[in-house]
Amino acid sequence: MAERKDKKKSKKDKKEKKESKDASKYSLKEEKKEKKKRKLEEHSSEESDSVAPKKKKAKEESLDEGVEISVAQREGNFAKFRISPKTILTLEDRGITYLFPIQAHTYDYIYDGHDVIGKARTGTGKTLSFALPLMEKLQLNKLDKTRGRPPKVLVMAPTRELAKQVGKEFEDLKSELNVYCIYGGMPYDPQEYAIKNGLDVLVGTPGRILDFMRQGTLDLSKLQHVILDEVDRMLDMGFSDSVEEILAGSFVKEREDKPQTLLFSATLPPWAATTAAKYMKKDRKLVDLIGHDKLKTAVTVKHMAIKCHYTARASTIGDVVQVYCGAHGRTVIFAETKKDVNELALNSSLKQETQVLHGDIPQKQREITLKSFREGKFRCLVATDVAARGLDIPEIDLVVQCEPPKDVDAYIHRSGRTGRAHREGICIVFYKPQQESLLQHVERKAGIKFTRIGAPQPSDIIKASAEDARRFLEQIPSDVLEHFQEAAEKLIKEKGAVEAVAAALAQISGTTEIKSRSLLSSQEGYTTYIMTCDLAEPVRSTGYMWRIIENNLPPEVKPEVRGMRLISDKKGVVFDVPRKLDNLIKESWTDRRGTTLHRATKLPELLESTQSSSGGYGQGGYGQGGSWGNRQYNGNRQYGNGRQYNDRSQGYNNRYNDQNNSNRNFNRSFNGFRSYR
Repeated sequence: MAERKDKKKSKKDKKEKKESKDASKYSLKEEKKEKKKRKLEEHSSEESDSVAPKKKKAKEESLDEGVEISVAQREGNFAKFRISPKTILTLEDRGITYLFPIQAHTYDYIYDGHDVIGKARTGTGKTLSFALPLMEKLQLNKLDKTRGRPPKVLVMAPTRELAKQVGKEFEDLKSELNVYCIYGGMPYDPQEYAIKNGLDVLVGTPGRILDFMRQGTLDLSKLQHVILDEVDRMLDMGFSDSVEEILAGSFVKEREDKPQTLLFSATLPPWAATTAAKYMKKDRKLVDLIGHDKLKTAVTVKHMAIKCHYTARASTIGDVVQVYCGAHGRTVIFAETKKDVNELALNSSLKQETQVLHGDIPQKQREITLKSFREGKFRCLVATDVAARGLDIPEIDLVVQCEPPKDVDAYIHRSGRTGRAHREGICIVFYKPQQESLLQHVERKAGIKFTRIGAPQPSDIIKASAEDARRFLEQIPSDVLEHFQEAAEKLIKEKGAVEAVAAALAQISGTTEIKSRSLLSSQEGYTTYIMTCDLAEPVRSTGYMWRIIENNLPPEVKPEVRGMRLISDKKGVVFDVPRKLDNLIKESWTDRRGTTLHRATKLPELLESTQSSSGGYGQGGYGQGGSWGNRQYNGNRQYGNGRQYNDRSQGYNNRYNDQNNSNRNFNRSFNGFRSYR
């Protein structure tokens, strides 16, 4: 008995020792975690106010861990921030598993009550940057449910769409705080009732907020937090005076504790900086994730440009949507006017179901349209700038801009509708020949480089259409297919299996005819050719190529050549020819002595033109010799500074054979040129 008791005691002692050891291990782990957390907080407080991404360090940290996890994921780990478990579950249910860089860098500053200016590219999650820490902090205190209580948080947004999006972001955090959104275009009574009933977070546009302030309905004297979202657009839309008046009403002189002020935007105009200096504390924090980086747009967006005359624009846009997005992706098309929006949406070239969004659409209908677009009930939205802000749908695959906007910020925010939440996106801008300089202006200011592409070719369109048709076929239930088996068997007997399926796919996709389209101008009925020469010296003008065409192709070809442009490597040119001449060129041309001519399937990089053609096809600009507009530069031309610019330097007049000076200069550069015939 005694031995049994001793054994039991011994086992008990061992178990207690083991538990003690495990407990000490656990406490050590907890202590290490606490130390690490304190270290991170100390490091965060010592950080420079201006935060820029550190790419090299990011790579090293990723390698050290030995796991495939990005630095953004590591830095945005929820465990590093004061976020409640309930909110973490809510975020994870929405597919958010870590904070994005702008959210991670501003969270502690906002939570601790600092005034903050947040500057980050469009589509990087700026709205959640202020919504999340504010909601978490407000929930720490006992909630005031008093009827008629004034708001603690005021968020101002420049457009109704953005105001609704911000309001939804607050609501999606599922707190017990009362959130309400006010904006123009909707009845006053329900909004007035909500304000009088009492609320905690008020989101709205400056105009409607100011209306309720002036009526005495809205009391902003008890505000704890003021947020200006997309401040750069406030000035553009003429809201600066309204914002100033609202802020003046919020910052009552008698109050010692001024509201915390937060400014968020992709760009920071001088007006915003002046406002910040006037209303924000001196120790405000600047979190700038763009810095001196020239690239102002999201890094996940590919920027492309297509030269296209107005008359061919609608049909080319239809082809672009088909090739780059298809029937199963989402597209937003931006047009400059309401008339353009309506005409484009009604054009038969857009095969996808399309709806419009512009200023004439009643607010209620606009909300229904946006909701349907989010839910995927239709796939193509044609809009004016009204949708450039607040349209936060991560699944937008393609943005099309019908022409380059004069305001570069407008381009940045339009292109920012795609490539959101780390998804890749494409933005394609259409431009007319005379808008080349405007396109270059956007490139310089936005820090981007457009890839000049041609209009989609028949092979591209057919391939995309066939893929769409194949995906549609996958969705057909098997019980429906049974009813078509007899017809299918009959068709296979008549045409063969492959040809029968090909015909069915063509009909389903709506591709029943093939139209050729210029890669240079998007004009229908034209084929683009590339001519290259293997010469010791670079080709400095198109004149040399005109002579090759004249001497080696039938005489009816040269007058029909349009829009000749030098390739950037100066070893050749690109030009258009009517499709009716394709067979004639094929029969009469033979490559020889390093000179080649072939149909282009893709537009090569072209030498930038210093000025743009103002004429259209057959109207001078793309006529024989490439005159500008209806003017011909024949012979030497005297300019104001006394210098002469002959035809060789201009390189656009194919009638230089009649000009002695041009012939002399040309022959000096290309001595010994012989006909290939």
